[in-house]
Amino acid sequence: MTNAELEDVEPFNTYAHSGTQMSRDPIVWRYLDLLSLLALLHDEKLHFSRLADLQMEDPNEGTGGLLTDIVNRPITPSTRMVPSNPETDRRNQEEVARIEAELRTPLAERLPTYREKVAQWDMENRNVHVSCWHTSGIESDFMWRLYAKREFGLAIVSSAQSVVEALGNDDVSLNKIGWAFVVYPTWDERIRNGIEARGSATAFIVKAPEFRSENEFRIFVKTKDNVEVCGLRVDVKHLIKQIRLSPMLPDWAENPLLQTLNPICKAKGIPLVEGRKPKLRSRR
Repeated sequence: MTNAELEDVEPFNTYAHSGTQMSRDPIVWRYLDLLSLLALLHDEKLHFSRLADLQMEDPNEGTGGLLTDIVNRPITPSTRMVPSNPETDRRNQEEVARIEAELRTPLAERLPTYREKVAQWDMENRNVHVSCWHTSGIESDFMWRLYAKREFGLAIVSSAQSVVEALGNDDVSLNKIGWAFVVYPTWDERIRNGIEARGSATAFIVKAPEFRSENEFRIFVKTKDNVEVCGLRVDVKHLIKQIRLSPMLPDWAENPLLQTLNPICKAKGIPLVEGRKPKLRSRR
């Protein structure tokens, strides 16, 4: 992909569920299988998944978490003052009353509006492609099991800023690359904060609270044409800070995997893959 094939997009400087933000350059992880890693190292292209394809695997994808029914109790207003004053107290009471009124609206009444909104988002986002990363200072057992094919998976360790910067080059300028930490608001938070005001990007940067464990950082692009495959040239030296082996990797597979990957890493100028932590039991 090049500039000529991509639309301009805007990043969203959201806060991650963990509380971090882009300016703090948090650690991000990409859990993947061996073939995906080898393709990245060989082609030096980062693959972006078409949003429509993700929706085929996950019916909640691209719906902006509209169906969440989780509510924080008691309902809190958007502003608090210490000490309080009568005017602020009045505004807060009105805001809480408005939120409570919307919360009482039955799902059956909201569904037609929700379906129209999702249909509109699907149309506007039909050419959006995303690359999904996990934000965390440590590796995640949950992510290993869900996204890295368990014992034969690997993980790329990078940082939020490094992922975006590694994509900027002569082919693609940074104004073609959007990013956001996915947010996971409860129902009352959606109402209070006016989540839908973010436009069609709401569909893929907002998820229901049930998905908070993903703690996701997303990079996205929008192609001018409806293409199935989207890959952007990437500086792997800038992107990859470390490659981790699955902690569930069988003992017999560790050395062959290191012997396969490390010559490639050395040739690419990226850190060599280290062996796993010592195990208290052998996995044969």
